[in-house]
Amino acid sequence: MVALTAFAGYGGLEDDSDLGKNAHAIADFVSTQFGPEVRRIALSLGAVAVSMGLALGLVAGALRDLRWKLHGITTTKKRNEVAELLTVVATLHAAILAYAMAKMPQLYVASFYAKGGFPRLLQLLTTDVLGRPGVVFLSLVAVLAYLQHDPRKWKDSLLKIREMLPKQYWKFSAPAAALLALAGIESGRSRTVTFENTVAAIVPVRNAHAAASEAPMVVVLAADSLRADRFNATTMPKTWAFFQQGTRFPAAYVSLPRTFPSWVTWLTGRHPHHHGIRSMFPTWADREKDFDALPGRLEKQGFKTAVSSDYAGDIFSRIDLGFSRVDTPTFDFRELVRQRALERETPLLPLLHSRTGRSLFPVLREMNDAADPFFLAKDAIQTSDRSGTGPQFLTVFFSTAHFPYAAPAPYYSMYTDAGYRGPFKYHRPRGLGNEGEPTPEDVKQIRGLYDGAVRAIDDAFAEILKDLEARGRLQNAWVVLTADHGEALYEGQGPGESPTAGTKGHGIGHGDHLFGDEALHVPFAIRGPGIPAGENLAMVRDVDLAPTLYELTKTAAPSDLDGRSLVPVLAAGKETAKEPVYAFAETGLWFTDEISALGPGLRLPYPGITGLTEVDREHGDDIVLRASYRPLAMTAKHRAIFDGRFKLVYVPTRDGARYMLFDRQTDPAEVRDVASEKPEERKRLATPLWAWMLRDTEMEERGGFLVHKGQR
Repeated sequence: MVALTAFAGYGGLEDDSDLGKNAHAIADFVSTQFGPEVRRIALSLGAVAVSMGLALGLVAGALRDLRWKLHGITTTKKRNEVAELLTVVATLHAAILAYAMAKMPQLYVASFYAKGGFPRLLQLLTTDVLGRPGVVFLSLVAVLAYLQHDPRKWKDSLLKIREMLPKQYWKFSAPAAALLALAGIESGRSRTVTFENTVAAIVPVRNAHAAASEAPMVVVLAADSLRADRFNATTMPKTWAFFQQGTRFPAAYVSLPRTFPSWVTWLTGRHPHHHGIRSMFPTWADREKDFDALPGRLEKQGFKTAVSSDYAGDIFSRIDLGFSRVDTPTFDFRELVRQRALERETPLLPLLHSRTGRSLFPVLREMNDAADPFFLAKDAIQTSDRSGTGPQFLTVFFSTAHFPYAAPAPYYSMYTDAGYRGPFKYHRPRGLGNEGEPTPEDVKQIRGLYDGAVRAIDDAFAEILKDLEARGRLQNAWVVLTADHGEALYEGQGPGESPTAGTKGHGIGHGDHLFGDEALHVPFAIRGPGIPAGENLAMVRDVDLAPTLYELTKTAAPSDLDGRSLVPVLAAGKETAKEPVYAFAETGLWFTDEISALGPGLRLPYPGITGLTEVDREHGDDIVLRASYRPLAMTAKHRAIFDGRFKLVYVPTRDGARYMLFDRQTDPAEVRDVASEKPEERKRLATPLWAWMLRDTEMEERGGFLVHKGQR
């Protein structure tokens, strides 16, 4: 095991294809700045390898002794004995590896499928032919064949083994076998439960022994990159059925479609230029302020507040929004170094990708290829349970629908073509600058992977809701469903640029542009005491959540919120505002030099992410935006206003400020700019858009441009 571990880790970051052309520069930086950390990780992995090798050796030795007793063997040549033990150890390890691969194949792509040839064939055989049941069956057959070569004598041999083993062994092994059987049944049952669409399958009848809690509770269930159009009875049947007894808002929008700023907006009720978190890499000064956010105010009101998440929720560990318990991964450059080292250790991944492994190496929760939503569901249930029976505010944020769309079996294959053999068979990894253009088959596969990830989250949501119901908490709970942003999946035809300029529709991802509905439009629903059932067509913005929950929980709200409470809208079942309600938006940082959905004529250029950011060694090795690039990055942002039909997008370019107008009534894909055809609509929306943009205290108007005050 030590030898396999050392071989798997050989090569380092300079050979990491995900880092693209920056691999050597990043490897040199890590070697210079984090050499001691790399050595510590290597020693830790060595210890894990020794432990795993000892465990396999003990099992192999026990099986060898059993076979010898069965056949009356008392001695053999040392060389033969060593060879036998090594063969058994290798077979056991291969079986464990195959089972883990069948469950979470994304973790093994680099070592098997991506290499092509025989390694690819092995992974396809494991995932597409055997699956977990097949691996278990073959493993049991292999054990029986090892103990007794003649299949006709297997039954007699098992009876003989039972007689040979002491009763004390059976006393402990029988319960263990029963637990393994139950685990197998549960694995098979999950596939069946996934396809149930009835309300009874979502929330069971309340446990007669669980009295309903009188204490109020607020639960925010959210998923990264969850599109509004996926919240339906097909892709999210259980969540959809649950919210049939609440209010669903089909027109909900976020103001900056990137995780960090979006969550701060949801929980403060203020736009990004108001609360100050404008990117995924805010500085220490940006984060170390009093945000006067919803969790903190609810905490003062007597609520136990907690947030639980997997890898995309690491943002909560970098900012204080008032949660008393933050059960999320952490994120800084040191953690990235640890994560990359662990991800390469294919021989150890079956142990590492487990609750035991995550307790030994918490950084494994940062693995985007292993965002198993059921791990998080269990974490969230435990977090809620620890908070007791009093008032609670619980936020649970799932990352599985975020690229690389890596859902466990059977979800990753539910909506995909079993015959697909392209690069996105199991997930869609995203490197830095090595994207390439997908084929139509690739696009279909990627969308299927995404839908499978959403379906997995739906089942995980249901587990949390079942637990809350069983504990009597749902009756007095407001449950909110939403997302930090949506996700473009190669829709559209590309506004403003010809296909020859590199524009491929709206591309994939979120935050690079404001064209299309996919990244800004999110699901939003609420169910609980006093919430009517049905659909409400009023426009909802991310800044509206905090004011709404302040009013529902009778908590005093800050006086400077940008949003409005939806309680009157909920009561009326429709829009109640007399003045127009607008949704505003801005783009995030551009991570790469080239963006397929954004031709060079639609952006002010600046370096890719490795040149744009730096490591703040004075504040915990955080990755932050370089101060020298902040003025340009803020000036280059696209900004938009949307009134429910028309969207006006402000686009700064080298040739001047450009305005692009889209009529979603006649052009829902937003591929045709009608600004010149409808000048009155452009002018009508430009006035409130500029008023909103100039509320940004960092910015000013110069000759028709919105410019950062520090920009020369």
